[in-house]
Amino acid sequence: MKPLFVAASLALGLCSCAESPPVVQILQTKQPSAACVVAQDAPGIARGRLNLRYGRNYVVGLIVNSNYANTPTEVGGVPLDPNPDTGGQGTAFVDSVKLSFDADSGASIPDQTLPYTAGLNPSSEGNLLVLSLITADVYSALLQAVPTNADPVQVQVTIQLTGKYAGSSSFESNEVTFSIDVDNRDVGVPTCAAGEVPESAGPCGNSGQDNVFPSCTL
Repeated sequence: MKPLFVAASLALGLCSCAESPPVVQILQTKQPSAACVVAQDAPGIARGRLNLRYGRNYVVGLIVNSNYANTPTEVGGVPLDPNPDTGGQGTAFVDSVKLSFDADSGASIPDQTLPYTAGLNPSSEGNLLVLSLITADVYSALLQAVPTNADPVQVQVTIQLTGKYAGSSSFESNEVTFSIDVDNRDVGVPTCAAGEVPESAGPCGNSGQDNVFPSCTL
């Protein structure tokens, strides 16, 4: 009877199988500088803030590893990938970013799939990518979801990278979740004088992100 029990278990899909971790892995989120540079030694962040009155975007830096390793292949004694650590069949090309949103207020914010271009060398660590999380559609939805001069709405943004290897097989990274407290509040930034241009020292020059506001408003 024991062999019959095992066969029945396999037929029902009751085997114990471990799922392999993604080969492309997002390890950490970091804040870019005003010049849009993500420093390796910059502290990681898991939560941010966006004031819709002064900013329409939120920019975040990603630390990404690619664990795919080239297998040396030769044709007629000539290696197809002369340098297995740079380029070649094991290069992972990111071609899109998937974003999904969950607001604690229950507001509906549309998921997004954005085109993106990046190349990750085989077996590479600490790749630095910069990503915009707020599209025009998301901004419009947030304006409807976030009351003026009220408490912030917490929005969870789930991020995933997708793409293909140079050898044509596709990949999906792990998912990471980043929280943004979104409000729409007047903090008293003055109106620009005649000829004055607003300036901001926020990440990538953004205003309204993480309590960095413009010098004036138009």
